[in-house]
Amino acid sequence: MPGKKGAQKWDAQTRLEFANDPLNLLASDGSANASKGDKDAATWLPPNKGFRCAYVSRQTQVKAKYGAWMTPAEHAAIAKTLRSCL
Repeated sequence: MPGKKGAQKWDAQTRLEFANDPLNLLASDGSANASKGDKDAATWLPPNKGFRCAYVSRQTQVKAKYGAWMTPAEHAAIAKTLRSCL
């Protein structure tokens, strides 16, 4: 997310806060982390389908908190995922 979705304009303090924000930190195994890389919700969701709602919800909260934006494809993927949570 940083660098591609508005983070390139953040100052050092905001970058530090983002990097250490508990809302933005999730424990994952190495293979899941490697498969995600810097992909957004349009191109990657957790393999555990039962966790996808919580994942995109947190991601949306973090983006709102830091003023990061979503591509149209990412927005559509998140909206589709959240609709499935109802």
